[in-house]
Amino acid sequence: MQNRKPLDIKQLNLQPFTTMGPQGVLLVSGSDTQNANPMTISWGTFGIMWNKPVVMVMVRHTRYTWEYISKMPDFTLNWLDKSMSKALALCGRVSGRDMDKFTASGLHTESAAVVGSPIIAESILNLECRIIYHDMVKPDQFKDISLSNHYAANDYHGLFYGEVVAAAGIEKFILSQ
Repeated sequence: MQNRKPLDIKQLNLQPFTTMGPQGVLLVSGSDTQNANPMTISWGTFGIMWNKPVVMVMVRHTRYTWEYISKMPDFTLNWLDKSMSKALALCGRVSGRDMDKFTASGLHTESAAVVGSPIIAESILNLECRIIYHDMVKPDQFKDISLSNHYAANDYHGLFYGEVVAAAGIEKFILSQ
């Protein structure tokens, strides 16, 4: 377990255009610490929607994580230290249908403070998100036709908007006063 402490999200120090990349972060959805799946993501947004602090994440319906996030009321986002890059890469390369990614990566779950989906014990920052809206990418709405290049197999993403209801992290994620 990292030396995380609860954070006021208004004091969260994240750069929205680089915080999910290039290596990505772990999206975890599941009913508890024993029934969850981690997936590396690098596409998403942060902002205010419906007067709430929101993170939007994208999951293709063909992914194993879809089976969790489409049924669960919440998810967590978990940032790992650079020393954990192999674990992060494995969780983006291998399907949870084929192996237990927690065991294979050496990552561990622990209960989140507010939501049912677990957090990653080794994370240096985590956000707990309650899903408030879900929709699917609709290709007929693309104004930039080049976006369709990301969907050669017509496996469009689901968009999951999560209200950030809790955060915890190490000191570097707190804005200095």
